Amino acid sequence: MPLPLLRSPSRLLPVLLLLAVSARADEPQPAPAATAAQPELRKIEGIFNTDLPKTERKGAVRLVFHPHFGDFTSRSYLRVATGVRWGVNDHTELNVLLEPYLDHHLKSDHPGNGIGDVQLGFKYGFRDKLVPGYDTSAGLNLYFPVGHPPIDMTNGYNRYSPYFVISKKIDSYPGLVVFLNTGLNLLSKSSVPGSFDRNESHSSSVILTPGFVYDRYPFHYTLEVSYETTTLIGHGNQTFLTVRPGIAWDLPRSLKFNSRGRWLIGFGFHATFGPDGTTTGTGAKLRAEFGISRWFHRSKKDYGDGSR
Repeated sequence: MPLPLLRSPSRLLPVLLLLAVSARADEPQPAPAATAAQPELRKIEGIFNTDLPKTERKGAVRLVFHPHFGDFTSRSYLRVATGVRWGVNDHTELNVLLEPYLDHHLKSDHPGNGIGDVQLGFKYGFRDKLVPGYDTSAGLNLYFPVGHPPIDMTNGYNRYSPYFVISKKIDSYPGLVVFLNTGLNLLSKSSVPGSFDRNESHSSSVILTPGFVYDRYPFHYTLEVSYETTTLIGHGNQTFLTVRPGIAWDLPRSLKFNSRGRWLIGFGFHATFGPDGTTTGTGAKLRAEFGISRWFHRSKKDYGDGSR
């Protein structure tokens, strides 16, 4: 299916207003040194979907392991996303993610095992050079269904998602970051059969997502409010509003088998208001990250748990 965007390039011209919130204080209060040194939250698909501006440090290579434990009750298979994130230089990051699925034999149907999704990502961090006082980045995520996955694992479309994020640390509240994510969700039909979920856009759309992250290590609190519309670049005139609060917990070393990696458990809730009515859902995710650059060259900085 040809992309509406390609048939009418002028649709790319709408201005996306970037809004950011900053708190005013008489004297900026720097975060305590112990807090500043702790790792911050990164994207956890389904719990916290925004790719914040920070990138991996130069030369860092991380293995990411991300099982979807909610699948034990909601699906007949378990998705286990596994990938690599690489800091090309101080402001560029690349990532590759495969999403295998495994029959967990807890339900009557048995879809078998295989790989159902391939994701590629690129992110360039401008830091505060583009907008003084604000952290910014631009990126592109690509999603391709592959193989013969269960029909409810994918919608059967390739997805191309360019985005721009602007964020601001609130000095008067150490650990608080507000952000605005603006992006496009461009769809093209693939050869892999699939099905759409309720309140999922059936064509290309524009997405605007303000929200915040509050890092209080080892806990991280998040809120995203996403507005999605097909009016500008898609078919029809559909709009979707999603509210997604979440929480993530950095596991202590005693609960992660004394490994050097970073393990997080995330819990989230979402409510979407759209053409199919109101849909709600919950999710629980485990994400493990392991620095593997030390396998190629020995460096003390590669042994830490956190990322930039």
